[in-house]
Amino acid sequence: MTEQQIDRLVEQIMQRMQPPVLVLVTAAAGYRDEIRQRLLGCGERLHLALDGEMDDAQRWQELGQSLPATDWQNARPAVSYKALLVPFLDYPLAADLVNGRLQSPAARRLHDALLAGVPVLALRYHCCPHSELNQLRGTAADSAYAAHVEATLSQLANCGVTLCTMNELLEKLASGESAPAASATTRRYLTVTDIVNNPSLAGTPNAVMTDAAVDFLKAQKKITLPR
Repeated sequence: MTEQQIDRLVEQIMQRMQPPVLVLVTAAAGYRDEIRQRLLGCGERLHLALDGEMDDAQRWQELGQSLPATDWQNARPAVSYKALLVPFLDYPLAADLVNGRLQSPAARRLHDALLAGVPVLALRYHCCPHSELNQLRGTAADSAYAAHVEATLSQLANCGVTLCTMNELLEKLASGESAPAASATTRRYLTVTDIVNNPSLAGTPNAVMTDAAVDFLKAQKKITLPR
């Protein structure tokens, strides 16, 4: 094998070692092509959960592995996800989550993910009355109801949902900032996946690693520092 082929193979193996990202796609209108193109080049392994009828469903399926509706609507997929992305969080879905109304499959899966400590990143374009998209639609951002919407959205952070722009979302995924903070009373063991995603973690003070992570680091040292 050539050096270029080896590098490509190593890159593919490293990507497969990383946990996938679950993308919950709803039918809300606005910026769909632009958001899809940005996610297409994000470099993450994506699992797609398509909620409802949508004209561009086939295009979204091209981004990664599409989950059958029966696999995700009835229960949260039994996969350790790096994060759950909600690119089209409209206000009704946000309000359902804040108020504990879990009648839709999307609301129930968000509820399950938050209970399990999975980072939830949502784009603010569709739900925030101050976003450019809603301004173009004629939303009066200084109305009393817009203030009510903002107050509801502010509670999402308390629930564990991070509202962000597309650039912020991709930066959080790339840097690993979307990972939930470990409890101060619980010892957090670093796994092989943790080291692959962020090698600097191995050098942090009081870092505690699994046996597999220790063996992985030893193997890496043998490769980089041959005798």
